[in-house]
Amino acid sequence: MSIFSSGPHGSWRTPDDDHPLISARVDHNGEHELTLRPGADIGDLVALLTTLPPAAFFTEHFGDVDAILIFRPVPGHPATVPAGETNPPDPAAAHATS
Repeated sequence: MSIFSSGPHGSWRTPDDDHPLISARVDHNGEHELTLRPGADIGDLVALLTTLPPAAFFTEHFGDVDAILIFRPVPGHPATVPAGETNPPDPAAAHATS
């Protein structure tokens, strides 16, 4: 399975097996669980986050103390924002460091 995106964004896009690259479910407590697999891209993450209620906030994850998501650019593709899309103007809305 290649880790590079091969199609449109969304949870319907799956790699070579039956597990989607991204998924969301509501558990028995009403909490929203998000799962990201290697190969999911920024568009997938944004599409998944838009399914959450606007007042939802991050509470925990399974694993280490901090959740760290690492995204790498696809080799040979320019790192530009697609035409018609903009970054959020509020730094609190989106923050990235290198």
